[in-house]
Amino acid sequence: MRRARFGIHFRGDHHMFRTPGRTATRLSAMVVATGLAAAGVIGFAGAAGAEGAKGVYQGGDVGADIYLQGKTDSQRASILKLQVDGKILRTYCIDFHTKVYDKAKYDEANWKETSFGTKADKAKVKWVLLNSFPTVDLANVRTTIKSEKLSEGDAAAATQAAIWHFTDGQNLDEGKNNADIVKLYKYLIGDANKGDVSEPPVSLSLNPGEKTGKITDKPGIGPFEVKTNAEGKSINAKLTTGDTDGKPVLVDADGKPVTKVGNGDKLYVNPTGATKEGSQTFEVSGESTVQAGRVFQGVNVSGTTSQLLIVADKQKVQASDHAVAKWGKPGKGPLPEINATKDCVDGGVKVTVKNNGDESYKFKLDGKETTVEAGKSYEQVVKVQEDQAYKITIVGPDGKTAKEFTGTLDCKTAGASEGVTGGTTGGTPAPVNPKGPDLAETGSDGSNTPAILGGAGALVLAGGGLVFFMRRRKGSTGATA
Repeated sequence: MRRARFGIHFRGDHHMFRTPGRTATRLSAMVVATGLAAAGVIGFAGAAGAEGAKGVYQGGDVGADIYLQGKTDSQRASILKLQVDGKILRTYCIDFHTKVYDKAKYDEANWKETSFGTKADKAKVKWVLLNSFPTVDLANVRTTIKSEKLSEGDAAAATQAAIWHFTDGQNLDEGKNNADIVKLYKYLIGDANKGDVSEPPVSLSLNPGEKTGKITDKPGIGPFEVKTNAEGKSINAKLTTGDTDGKPVLVDADGKPVTKVGNGDKLYVNPTGATKEGSQTFEVSGESTVQAGRVFQGVNVSGTTSQLLIVADKQKVQASDHAVAKWGKPGKGPLPEINATKDCVDGGVKVTVKNNGDESYKFKLDGKETTVEAGKSYEQVVKVQEDQAYKITIVGPDGKTAKEFTGTLDCKTAGASEGVTGGTTGGTPAPVNPKGPDLAETGSDGSNTPAILGGAGALVLAGGGLVFFMRRRKGSTGATA
């Protein structure tokens, strides 16, 4: 039988969308423009880099063909490979109806930033990962279900089917599948699965992405907290680019210069010698571990949202993150500190504007003028169109762009109720090789599919969208990018 068309991958060298700074984990200040087409002509830019690990999709690993209830065609269910730091990280799909193309780029993300964060059964998925192949070796899985003939491919297929059961409501057709696959599947979704609500820690991040303060602040502008699962003080910390007339120093809470940090450490930028407003970016980097249960968000070569993947084992990789400290010139004025996070639980991008200065700060967001008093903060969730590129910009007091970010929100899982079947996400179905097999199975390496997406750069933007400007009051003395 012909296999169902979803999880499609295509090969070819094409322009690739880069997910926004910090995987849009943090976006730093914003204006949002919705309705932009996910076309190859859109580029991503921003001062903040993606936190944690980054990967590139490399096709399928071991797996098997399975049959799901209500579907005539078989489906390839397998482990999917991400190349991270030159190593292969093994993952499963947690977004049944969305396609993944060869060479899609992925960034590590927190659960709340993705559609997985809204899943009622995410704890059950975590348990499946921790109690099945490949986190548990094949010999122990065989012992658990009392099946000596279970192969790696069958174990991977059963595990993927169990995950789809919890994330997408898909059920294995027990009468059409290999007995060993059915046995493991029933164990993983059965009474033994008590769930695991704990989210694995990020490999490496700095929080927040931006802080503001005064030149006289002691021990400096901060704090920025390091979050990592690396052991001891093994993470490197250093200053990178800056815009200042002084000689900034990266220090700890005691004001001592620091070059090595660990989990929970607080960092500050001391603007030594600065006499006017300025900024300084710094970076943390080093080897940490991506653990089972971490989620990776991806964007395909064409700019469309890729399948959401979840890590099935653990791997030590090189990871990095960076943040920026800003300070105002001496004297009174507002000191706006603007950060944002994707938040699928709240349904959009959450913008936080904090005023660390001693005068009020005025700005516009979503057509509404807001004033944040000194020492206060303002928070708003901005609704962004699902699976469409959005533009994030700050316009300063001089009317010029001070910061700009773009990204794609992926908060909903495509489903058959939305007219989505076989991995299509609406619109024109993805083409397949007319001379070869229908490579729509999840986990396929797409090796027989021609490079047909080279025209992505010729796509045009669709829709105008709304633009929400945040403006600083003219004549104010707060720090700007």
